[in-house]
Amino acid sequence: MMFDEADENYDPVLIESIIDFDPNTMCVEQESSDIIDTLRGWLSDSVPSHIDIDSIDSFSDHSEIFSFEIPLNRKEWLVEDLASKRQRSPRLFEFLVLLLGKPQYKSYASFIDKAKGVFQIYQPEKVAELWQSVKSRQSNQRMTYDKFARAIRWYYKSNIMQKTNTRYTFQFSSKTLKNYFVDENNNTKLSLKS
Repeated sequence: MMFDEADENYDPVLIESIIDFDPNTMCVEQESSDIIDTLRGWLSDSVPSHIDIDSIDSFSDHSEIFSFEIPLNRKEWLVEDLASKRQRSPRLFEFLVLLLGKPQYKSYASFIDKAKGVFQIYQPEKVAELWQSVKSRQSNQRMTYDKFARAIRWYYKSNIMQKTNTRYTFQFSSKTLKNYFVDENNNTKLSLKS
């Protein structure tokens, strides 16, 4: 990955800390050790078998560790149709609801302000590819972020999504928030069954 100093998001301090990241010198609170153990276990399951996680001194020499894909299980993306009670592929807005509810996809997209339904997509091309895979489209054309975002904009008229005027940032309408994220006691919920 190339880091362009002309990019408005370029931060030399952040980039240096990413490149020089060493998990052995990290200062971790005691209660965070479970999280670190979980991440180490997840990494050991995801890292190519020829790399020994415990022997890594610096991650900068092992860029292939961070180039893996999250394995896709289409069954975890199915939703229950309210009318027929059958499992089906999600509609686009349902896909977004599910995506935001899955912790393993936090690097793809996450809420900026959950109370207002505002979320940001961090890896737009990966989200578009994931949508194509989840939807099981048998097409020779690749799903791009531009096509994906255009499809989201169709939801403005039906009041499922609201315009944000910020790139890679979207907002669910209050109607969608009420139906899919908040129960009658104003507690957070996720009503799609997957």
